[in-house]
Parts: sequence; structure tokens; C-alpha cells
Amino acid sequence: MALHANFFEHIRETLLRHHQQVLVVWPTGDKKSALPASYTGQDILSRVQGIREVLTGSGARPAELILLAMPVGIDLICTLLAIMALGAVPVLPPAGISPTGLMRLLRRTRIRALATQRTPGIAVRFVGWSFKVRLTVIGGARARPVTLQPEPVSEEQPALISYSSGSTGIPKAIRRAHRVLLAQHHAIEAVFPPWVGQRDFPLFPNLLLHNLAAGIVSVLPDVAWGTAAPLPTARLVQQLQQESIQTMTGNVWYFESLVRYLQQHPTALPDVVGIGVGGSPVPEPLLQELQRLFPQAAVHVIYGSSEAEPIAVRQVGGRPHNPLAGYCVGALHPTLECRIEHLGRLARGSETDQPVGEIHVRGPHVATEPGHWLRTGDFGYLANGQLYLTGRQGNERLHQGVQHYQLEHLLYHLPGVERVAARSDAAGFTLFVQGTATRQAIEELLAKNFPVCPQYTIAFRAHLPVDARHHSKILYDQLR
Repeated sequence: MALHANFFEHIRETLLRHHQQVLVVWPTGDKKSALPASYTGQDILSRVQGIREVLTGSGARPAELILLAMPVGIDLICTLLAIMALGAVPVLPPAGISPTGLMRLLRRTRIRALATQRTPGIAVRFVGWSFKVRLTVIGGARARPVTLQPEPVSEEQPALISYSSGSTGIPKAIRRAHRVLLAQHHAIEAVFPPWVGQRDFPLFPNLLLHNLAAGIVSVLPDVAWGTAAPLPTARLVQQLQQESIQTMTGNVWYFESLVRYLQQHPTALPDVVGIGVGGSPVPEPLLQELQRLFPQAAVHVIYGSSEAEPIAVRQVGGRPHNPLAGYCVGALHPTLECRIEHLGRLARGSETDQPVGEIHVRGPHVATEPGHWLRTGDFGYLANGQLYLTGRQGNERLHQGVQHYQLEHLLYHLPGVERVAARSDAAGFTLFVQGTATRQAIEELLAKNFPVCPQYTIAFRAHLPVDARHHSKILYDQLR
């Protein structure tokens, strides 16, 4: 197979064009300093060059897998780019991985190289020694003049391996080839064309690769990455103001926190003209409230997965969608094909019975073998050019033509429901509810909307289990 310049070449070209422009603004986390760290295109390239030289000196070689065991920060991003530049494969571990989890990961993979920011603790060193893993500490790498070209690689070689959230089981390895990573970059550009000087506020660090390739300025939110710690919403709003943020993306947990703060502390944020919400099903009331709080902004639902970013996009506007139809995620990306593997028929949410099943997609920006279908694990249907989600793998059973997302989405419209999960079993549904809504209010809403309602029981819980990555996806198998 012919060799091609790897995906880093696209980032390198952009960084060279914008060598004097600040492209990344990262909070330092230093409470004594209000100034974040800023990095120009030249700064990033020089750091990548220095880290690449450290990796090469430690024995790193093209095509090998190198696990990034370091906190989210500029060093993580530059190390990822350095690994990609030398033709090796950066691997991002599952969110919140423990030494025991690291041991399991090494046992089932070919990873035998580990890059860390500083010398790790004894537990990680012991795991590395046990599996004969080469350890490279990059914390002391110095910025160096940029001299080396990216190593050419096969377009089918993985450019990046990351892991799914594990919301339906063990986190799954996502292998994005250089071909796919470039196609995903172009797919995002096609839906959200960048403009000169655009200032983005991405909660998902993986969007940095797209932003760097597109020349978009990335201002990172001042959050504790990889934890479920309460969001510093006052600080985030301050960043939005001070940094003149124009576009922002995040998950449901993130935007719900911002909405609660802005409801209590009304703040004008006129520079924000674009909002994207994804990572899990997005309740209609949250979208409507975002429209109210950001009247000048185009609010979008972004549906996708690590294997296919994006699959569908919906711009919010007009009459709110009927929650009984499930979650409307918009029109399929024009480069994708979609098929629905039949499961059954929905009795509610459409004028006639609606066939529903698992959503499969394929196309140039889908991380599968060329031409193969990706099973998304999501269930739903296409109607009037729009894709709807009605269920998730492992909880997909229909009862009287109803799937669990329909019940959940309806209950999110009830005041006092903070989080809800409808788990399907042989008899019907168990509704797990977090919040202050009463049993009577829940029963009345269901009776009003489902004249022939599936059998259900209601269980109130102080907290519902969610994934460690987005803090938004329900872990149905952990509901008790």
C-alpha cells in the first residue's frame, strides 16, 4: 500500500501558517495567577519537536503503540502530536483508569511503551515493569527548533486509538486511521465552516486536533478534566466574557450546569454565536433554555461517536419536537449511508406505526474497514429526513411499542426530574428517578401521554450512575 503524509502534516501546515498567532489558550490552574498560558503555532511546533526528540532518544519507533499516561493539558496534546509525527500510534486510555485497569489494558493489547509527564508512582512503575513496558518521561523536554518532517505512514495505519465511555460495558478501543481522522476533520468543517479568528471553547479535548488543523483558536475551559467534580460555573462564565468566546461545545451535564448558573445570575454573552451539545441524548427542555439564554446563537444537537464524528446534526428552532418520538438528532451527514436493522414497531411518536431498529452507518469518516458498516449500538428510525433515537443497546426491548428513550424524554419535561432512566425488563419498565418530582406527577404525565401505557414501577434514587467521560450517559447495568 502506498505511503502518504500522516494527519499531523495537516496540523503542521496550519501551525506554520499561523506561527505567530495564539492558537491555544490553556488555564494554568494556578490560583495565584489570573493569566492562562497561551501558545502560538510556533510554540506548539517547538514543543512537539522537543518531545519527539525525547521519544526518539528513548527508543520510540514508527508504528508502535505508545500509551499516554498523563493529565489533560498542553503536554498531553503536544506528546500526542509528537507520537503521530514520528509515525507511531498514540493511545489515550479509558477515562479514570486505575493501576489495575492499566494492568488489564496491557494484558490484552500490544502496548509496550508508556509516555508520562513525570515519573509515575510506584504502582504504575510496578505494572510497567511487570509487562516490560518502556517508560518515557517527557516533562523535561525542551522546546526545539523545528527541523524534522512527519514520517510518512500508510493511510490505514491508526493515527489515534482512544476508548469509548463504556456506558454499555467494557470501554471499547476506537482505532481511527489517518484516512479516517482526515475525513472526520473535513466532515466537521463541512457542517461547521470555520472563519478567520474564530474563538472556540471546546469541552472535548479531542476537538483540539480539528481546531489545530483548521486554524481555530481553542480556549480551554478551566475545569478539572477527567473528574466528576462540580463545574466552576462562575469561572466558566467569566472565561466566556473575558476571552470573547464565539463557539462552544459540551455535553448535557456541562450545559445543564451552565444553564442553572445563568438562570440565577443573568449574564449577557453576546459574542457566543454557536453552541453544540452532544455526548448523550439531549433533552428538549435543555435545548429550549439554551435558545432563551443565548438568543443570538445557533444551537445544535450533534450526534456521533468516536468512530463517526458527526453522524447527524440538528439546528434547534421552531416548534419543540414531540418527546414521544424519541430524541431528534437531525439530518444524517451527507457523506454517510444509514440502514436500520429491524427490531420492531413503535406505537407512539408518529402518525402510523414506525419501524425501529439499530442504527448502522458507513462512509469515509467512519472508523471501520472501508465499505463496512458501523453498528452504533443506538436504536431509532429515520422519518422526514430526520434521525430519531429511541433506545440503547442492552436496554432496547420494546413494550407495547415503546422504547426506553421515549419514556425518559417525556419525563425530562416534568419539573423536578433531574435525571431519569427507564430500564426494560421482561414485565415492563422500572423508572429510576433522581429529583424532587412526585410519584403522582409522574403517573399523571404517563397516563396523559400513554393511554395504553406499558407496565412500569417507579424507584426514586438520590443519584443515578453515569459514565466517567461525559457524566451524562446512564449506566443501566449499574441501576439498583
